[in-house]
Amino acid sequence: MLEQSLIFIILIVITAVYAAFDVLNKRNIPNLFVYASLALALIITSTYSYTTIIYSLEIALIAAVLGYLLYKKGFLGGGDFLEFIAVSLILPLQPQPLLVSSISVPVPFIISVLLAAGYAVSLYMPLYYLGRSKNPKRDKKRMLSGMVLLISYALLITTMYALSYIHLLGIMVLGILGIASFFVIIYESSIYEGMVAMVLPKSLEPGDMIATSLMDKKDIEYFRKVSKNFDRLVTKKLLSEIKGVKKKVPVYRNSVPFALFIFIGIIISLLFGNLMVLILS
Repeated sequence: MLEQSLIFIILIVITAVYAAFDVLNKRNIPNLFVYASLALALIITSTYSYTTIIYSLEIALIAAVLGYLLYKKGFLGGGDFLEFIAVSLILPLQPQPLLVSSISVPVPFIISVLLAAGYAVSLYMPLYYLGRSKNPKRDKKRMLSGMVLLISYALLITTMYALSYIHLLGIMVLGILGIASFFVIIYESSIYEGMVAMVLPKSLEPGDMIATSLMDKKDIEYFRKVSKNFDRLVTKKLLSEIKGVKKKVPVYRNSVPFALFIFIGIIISLLFGNLMVLILS
């Protein structure tokens, strides 16, 4: 088996390269790098004990199936779900955190990463997209939902603290998450509008994601008359059927660079462990 520190370094380097391509190369991750990272991940997995290899392959298979389903539904990029597989193979279980002595629970490492990445994304979205918006519009209809969520977080934190389930750090983590989620809800339209660009179908590329939630029902019906395959994910078949249409569609061209947040999730999980365990420990 390879030294754990070497595995950590390899994992950090691979996910850092994924993040760099995602941010600097217009979310295009070269296939050669993706396949090379998967091959290296399999080599690392082969150095583990028999039991760990089984765990690694099982977790990677689950990550592959769930990731592929999300990809086909247009909620995840192709490179992202393949990165999930590589991470699951390289480090199948959550190791002992490097900076805290919290209880080490052998949960799949990819779950720790996704929790941390999701937390980072929830903070990034209101700060980045509302910061770029010249005139962010608050959705008054969603204010009630936002207040209910905020009150729910407050009650949860108060109850857990009263029962001694969480300490000050847990209160801070959940409190910040609750406030960020509140702003995401009440400014949802402005945030999503900041992610998209209106483009003609001929400018689309396979793998692009169409913001169907921002389209009028009439426009969706129109495109579905042109192509029965019309959905969030742009495929080669869909592109060939609608490329001649002169009506623009909203496409996520400035969406969250998820590979960057996977990298951030890797760092957080290696340093502090599973956030849920950290909050409750």
